[in-house]
Formats: sequence, structure tokens, C-alpha cells
Amino acid sequence: MPRPSSRAVRTAGWMGCVCALWSVCAAGASLEVNPVRLTLSAAQPVAALTVRNAGTQPAGLHLQIMAWTQADAADQYAATRELLATPPIFTLAPGAVQTVRVGLRRAADPERELAYRLYLQEIPDAVAANGTGVRIALRIGVPVFVPPDAPAAPRLHWRAQRDGNAIVLHAQNTGRSHARILELTFLSGSRTVAKATAAYVLAGQSWRWRFAVSPVPAAGAPLRVRAKTTAGEVNADVVLE
Repeated sequence: MPRPSSRAVRTAGWMGCVCALWSVCAAGASLEVNPVRLTLSAAQPVAALTVRNAGTQPAGLHLQIMAWTQADAADQYAATRELLATPPIFTLAPGAVQTVRVGLRRAADPERELAYRLYLQEIPDAVAANGTGVRIALRIGVPVFVPPDAPAAPRLHWRAQRDGNAIVLHAQNTGRSHARILELTFLSGSRTVAKATAAYVLAGQSWRWRFAVSPVPAAGAPLRVRAKTTAGEVNADVVLE
């Protein structure tokens, strides 16, 4: 089969994309991770992740699993033993491929989806190959979801508030699984007020965006949210508070 297309991103941290293969590179190292998201369940408690070193330098990696929640429009992470990833430490020669197996060590939550991130952290060389400095270490975060036993879907509720010369848009997910927003457009009538980049809103959690706009519509003005998500397009009318 042909390999899915990839996109290399130069970064000091982790970056994501919505394609089937995720490629991250920095300072001569280049890693490809496939798939970019994992789903585990009682029926499928183990999943495989393929990591390929597409760079010209060996890459040493260690794995870390974090429980993932959201609070105050920020992602929150805490160490957890509810998942297991193996091998926990490995080295990839240029062109080499490693299969990482991720396993579920607890029962699914019957009420809502569980969310985690599997981090692949590069162990950096002390000095770059040319001896001129320290090589930037890569850190890649792969979302891992465990849905409840019963079918679950996201359910987004929207609010908009004036905040000085800005509008704060709130998204509350009262559903039992995450919402993955790929693109968000905020409109006043036919005028686009602002656009936002991709974001997750986890089950039972909320997210918010702050848009600096000029002029700011008056309180009570009707606004419209148009969001492209992995579950389809969402259109919602809100009144500016």
C-alpha cells in the first residue's frame, strides 16, 4: 500500500496534523509517527504505534503516559499508570522503525470517555554532531482515548461574552466523548469576526477562545459559530452577553 502523505514541521516541541502520518523534525532528527491518535477499549485493549526515524542521526526515545484533562482553557497533564507503553526506552538508527504497543490497564469509565497523551521524548545528544551547540530535543504527544462502553458522542454548547475590546467564546462539551474542532469561524451577520485554529474539547470539559475584534458588537447582538469537526459541521447561534 502507498504510505500516507506526511508533512515535516520544524519545532522545539510537539505539533500535530490531521493526516494519517505525523512527521516532526528538528536539527537533523526526524521522526514519523503513525497513527496520530489511538483508541483503546475492553474489546481492543492494546494498540500499536509505528515510529520511524527519517533523519540522518540516531534518535534515542523514552515514553511517558499522562492523564489528560482541561481546566481554565488549558490542557492539564498528570502522570498515570492506567496505560502501559512498551518498550519504554529505545534507540532508532537512521531509517529504522520501532513498533510501540500501548495497553489499557483499567476498565473504561461507564459515564464518559477517558483521555491520555502518550509522549515520545527524544533523549538529546550532549553536543550537536558538528560540535557547535546543543541539539534540540523533540517531544511528540499522541492522544489516546478510551470511550465508555455505550455509544458516545460530543455535545457542544456555546456562549459569547464581551471582554473589553475582545469577545470570549466558550465551548462546553456536555457529551460523553471528545470534540475535535478542525476549524472555527465566528460571524456577525455575514461578516467574519474571527477565525480560530484546531482544538480538542474533552468530554465533560470546556475550552475558550479570546478574539480581539474591532468594533466589538453591542451586548445582545446575534452571532453565529461555524465549526468543522471530525464529527461533521456544527452551526450554532449565540447572543453576545
